[in-house]
Formats: sequence, C-alpha cells, structure tokens
Amino acid sequence: MLITRIKTALILLALGLPAVFLGGWFYFSFIAIILLLAAREYSSIYHIGGYNPSTILLLITVFMLLLFRFLFDFENNDIVLAVSFLCVMAFHTLRYEAGQDSAPIDFALTTSGIFYFGWIGSYFISIMSLPDGQWWLLLSISIIAFSDSGAYFIGSRFGKHKMSPRVSPKKSWEGYYGGIIAGIIGGALVGLLFHQFNDSINMINGLVLGIVLSVITPMGDLGESMIKRQFKLKDSSNLLPGHGGAMDRIDTWVWAVCISYYLIIWVF
Repeated sequence: MLITRIKTALILLALGLPAVFLGGWFYFSFIAIILLLAAREYSSIYHIGGYNPSTILLLITVFMLLLFRFLFDFENNDIVLAVSFLCVMAFHTLRYEAGQDSAPIDFALTTSGIFYFGWIGSYFISIMSLPDGQWWLLLSISIIAFSDSGAYFIGSRFGKHKMSPRVSPKKSWEGYYGGIIAGIIGGALVGLLFHQFNDSINMINGLVLGIVLSVITPMGDLGESMIKRQFKLKDSSNLLPGHGGAMDRIDTWVWAVCISYYLIIWVF
C-alpha cells in the first residue's frame, strides 16, 4: 500500500509541478479537473446514499466559480453564487413537485457542494494570484505532505488513543501530534529552502504556516470522512491507487490554500 501511495503521489507531482510553474490556463485547467472530479465524487456519494443532489448544476457552478475567480479575482463571484442559488432552489422545488421527496435535502446538498468545491476550492486560484503565488502554494502543499506523512507513520507505529472513533477510527492523538511536529519542522525547512530561490519565503513564515496548517487542516480530513462514514464508504472513489479519489486527496489541501491565503495577505 505504501509503495502504491508513493507511486501515485509521484505521478501527481509530475503533473502538478509543471502546471504550477507554467501557470495561467495550464494551472487553471489542472485545478479545474481535480475539483470537478472531486465534486462529481461528492455527488456520487450522496446518490449512493439515496439522495439526489444535482450533479449537473454542481459541476457547472463549480466550474464557473473557478473561471470567474481566475479571470476576475473576487469580483463578480457574487453574481455566480446568486444565480446558482436561485437556479438550484428552483430546480429542486420542481423536483419536489414532481414527487422527489428528498428534494429539500438535495437542495442543501447541491448548495453545500457548490460552496465547498466552488468557493473554497477557488482559493487554489486565489493563492496563485498573489505575488510569488506559486511558491506560497508549494509551501502550503509541502507542509500538508509533511504533516500527513508524520501523522501516518507516527500513528501507525505508536497510535493507541483514538482521536475520533466514530468519524475516523484509525486516527489517533499520537498520529495527530506527530503530524503537527512533522508539519512544523517541514514548514521551517521548506521555507528555508525556498528562500534560496525567492526572497518572499523564509524559515519564519514557513514555521508559522507549519504550525497553523498542521494544527487545523486535519479537520478537513475528518470532515470528508464524516461524509463517507454516513454511507459506510472508505474512499470517495478508486481513481487514485493508494489514495482513494480526488476528494480524498484534496480534503486537507482545500483547507490549506484557504487558510494560507489569508495568513499571507494579513500576516506576511
């Protein structure tokens, strides 16, 4: 399993790094594909559970939010959200009239998916729009990689006290603290390394991001697990060998880019 995870991670790295440094439409396309795949998995999970969120409206709106964030930053995003909300409510109201009893819940599920993958997911675009954005993005994702790895290895070896028995039974407090330590050390080291190539990044902001992200972002993993556990699913799909689906892969990344964006503009 570990070898499979590493191979898949290397493939993602080989695809993602060129997209990050090429930027522009190459990066937009890469992120759009990942988030649309994740949104499709989210919708499929609820369909498996007997609900019927609108996959088409979800995917269209997620794409439009990403596109508008890419083209206009935060300007005009409210238009997309307003129009999508009205369309989604109208659609599910009509579905309820047609006899679909789950339509009120489906409306909430479609709307939450739009917000999660469209609005929050668009911070992958926003962080890249910052000065030296590609370096900030890579720093944030590197911290998550260190934190996830630390949690995995420490938890596997020393984990005894369950962190969240109902949501994610395999996660332990030992693994959580191991992830924090690894994230902090990794953030400081990557910040120091990146400073050799870019003056905006240094050990201190790598350390700060390492502390904040490694402490908070595991909640993204637990939140995604909550959705899957409702329907007794281990992975959102089998798209990525060793990692599950796209939704499984980005659960902490989405939190990381959103939190990092505001730390960068408010603190650094």
